[in-house]
Amino acid sequence: VMKLGNPEIARRLLISGADPNLKDSTGFAVIHDVAREGFLDTLQTLVEFKADVNIEDNEGNLPLHLAAREGHVRVVEFLLENPDPECRVGHQNKRGATAYDLAKLYRRSDVVKLLEDSSLFPEDTD
Repeated sequence: VMKLGNPEIARRLLISGADPNLKDSTGFAVIHDVAREGFLDTLQTLVEFKADVNIEDNEGNLPLHLAAREGHVRVVEFLLENPDPECRVGHQNKRGATAYDLAKLYRRSDVVKLLEDSSLFPEDTD
């Protein structure tokens, strides 16, 4: 069990060999929970230990989808800036929604602007 808001606990578990990409029965990896809750420090620690920023949950959502839906600007910004691997901004979940679509749907205007301004933003979003 990991306390999501405590990057030091995450670091200790990861140093001890915990798998940062292990999923639960809903297809959630820790990185999904951390992105959804907006815990940037823990997210940075997970990525440092090679957590997959493009890992899908059972609904096809990436961590970016969850952070965008919840309006976590700093988390979205970090995911967009993380160069390796590059975040799949145009990825559609099983309902056909991108992170951008979810940010628009939930009226997360700061995230919408951040995604639109990103060099990773796909040209054909409408």
